[in-house]
Amino acid sequence: MKVQACIALAIVAVMSIGNSSMAASPTMPPVQGDEVSALHALWGRYQKAVASKDAAAMLDMYVSGDAPVMGAFAPKSYAVVTAANKQPVPRTLLSTAKEDVAGEVKLPPDEIENLDIHTDGEVGSVSFDYKAKVGHGRIIWTTVHTNEGWKIASVVYSINVPAADSEGTSG
Repeated sequence: MKVQACIALAIVAVMSIGNSSMAASPTMPPVQGDEVSALHALWGRYQKAVASKDAAAMLDMYVSGDAPVMGAFAPKSYAVVTAANKQPVPRTLLSTAKEDVAGEVKLPPDEIENLDIHTDGEVGSVSFDYKAKVGHGRIIWTTVHTNEGWKIASVVYSINVPAADSEGTSG
């Protein structure tokens, strides 16, 4: 009986040591403010390039002209678009950075608010709300820190069309 109690006590001791070491978070160097500032600068350069309609500068901020850009209709906006087309349409719109930039230079700059930037120093996200004549929503960039600095790896965005809003059906 004493042997079993000693074994049980040893197991409990080993488990508590294991649990305390697993509970400790891994030591990671804190993200330097410089990296967040660098992502702010990337965002600022992009907004400046949009305002000046500088497609080459915008495209240079992506890792590749083939980087994916994916838009998704909000549910009520999707219903409005489908009804207007009198048939189902794709729920998502996939393009490349090159195609997106070509379209971006044809439109007036969006109104931007609620900028949010996060990074661990190697990857990051930049997100913000946009308002444009054609609609509104949220844009999220995933970014990577390359040898050339921060670059946009992909973009996803929501699409809310004004017709859905005017019907009191924002999505």
